[in-house]
Amino acid sequence: MNNSLPRLIDGMVATLRSEIIPHLDGEFARGQAFGVIYMLNNIRLRADWSPAFLGEQLAALVELAVSLGSLGVDTKFIPETAPDSSDPRVLEALRDEGDQRVCALMDWLEQQRAQLSVDTAAALDAALFRYMNRQLKWELSTSAKPMFAEISGGAE
Repeated sequence: MNNSLPRLIDGMVATLRSEIIPHLDGEFARGQAFGVIYMLNNIRLRADWSPAFLGEQLAALVELAVSLGSLGVDTKFIPETAPDSSDPRVLEALRDEGDQRVCALMDWLEQQRAQLSVDTAAALDAALFRYMNRQLKWELSTSAKPMFAEISGGAE
């Protein structure tokens, strides 16, 4: 039977904490070991690009498309509904393309701001802000918690 990647990483972290760190002399070496734990925790959270991880990001794009569509903005570049595919490569490509198009939309908005009504520009800004805020919250929720004290001090 094979273990999952998260379970293998949890085992490596547990071994580092219980068997290796207690036997390291010096704060620098222990700090480096805590740095390895931090990186392993990040890999654990992000290495398996599951449909759920990418699905949330695509859902944010869909929400943005709905907001922009109600403002009369062409949103053909953003998926109108979350795709049915469970292939992480397909989902990742859709997410990346959507993000590139959002960046282009932001550039366009800055170039055209003077030609837009104040209300339209504010509504576009608000829709983009909600999208970026949702994406940021998702990124933070799927990132390992910082271990600055452990890394710099060499102790838990």
